[in-house]
Amino acid sequence: MSVDKPGNRPGEVAIEALRRIDPRHPRSYLAGDRLYNKQQRDKFQLPICAMGYQPVYDYALDQLGVKDHFAGAELIEGNWYCPSMPQPLKDATKDLAAGRIDKQTWIDRIRERTTYLFMAKERTDAEGHRRLMCPAEARRTQCTLKPYTLGRGIHLPLIDPDLGPVDAFKCCDQRTITLPPEAGANLWQPLQYGTAEWQRVYFRLRNAIEGMNGFAKDPLRERIEPGGTRRIRGIAAQTILVAFQLAHANRRKLTSWADAIALHGDRPKRRPTRRRKTKPIGAWTPKGYVTTA
Repeated sequence: MSVDKPGNRPGEVAIEALRRIDPRHPRSYLAGDRLYNKQQRDKFQLPICAMGYQPVYDYALDQLGVKDHFAGAELIEGNWYCPSMPQPLKDATKDLAAGRIDKQTWIDRIRERTTYLFMAKERTDAEGHRRLMCPAEARRTQCTLKPYTLGRGIHLPLIDPDLGPVDAFKCCDQRTITLPPEAGANLWQPLQYGTAEWQRVYFRLRNAIEGMNGFAKDPLRERIEPGGTRRIRGIAAQTILVAFQLAHANRRKLTSWADAIALHGDRPKRRPTRRRKTKPIGAWTPKGYVTTA
């Protein structure tokens, strides 16, 4: 853990805590709220990728739509797409947030985006460079700028870029492009935003985070939120006392879990909590938490 003033150096504080995690634990997806994808890439996004984590983000209203370019490819809500993707697909989430389309239309447009997504050609190298191929090279579309991709069937969309007087983009001239780690690092994420897989991973991680926060804030238990439980001045003293409170919360959670399972053939000490019938996690969409407020 690491402690600082609220909203002060959140990226650096997160990195300090992550560096203290036992390296034997596997490192995969890492989720945070919208505060973290607004940090400077050198202080949060690039360090977590170097440690082996893959970010999973949600985005604020000013982060929706096309937000970056590299070699002609466009970064839209964390993923790289063909620059000739239809405009309604580029603005899908913006239109949902503005109330111009309904939830089902948004879901359909997110699925259509997959056709225009740049695909990984190789694994990310040790320095963080990613080699991607355009959707025509990935056999998802047909492009008039690459004649060898034509004639693959009418089931594949035909892309006919209107480049005007300028030359073709680099991503259209070449079979692949190599993205440096800093390209779009603030907003990039490996999962395609809005898909069922993204929803499953993001909401599961965010629910786990907020669930643990609420568990440790229990007014009849550790009560980490009110400062009255730590009546002493100084960041060092506050850090030590919060550490004790969180350790006690962790121990209480582990004890509760152990009491709900059968060990060594014995019956559980208490009956497991009956789960409520709820919607599948993939059924939830940004409508409801992407607002105009």
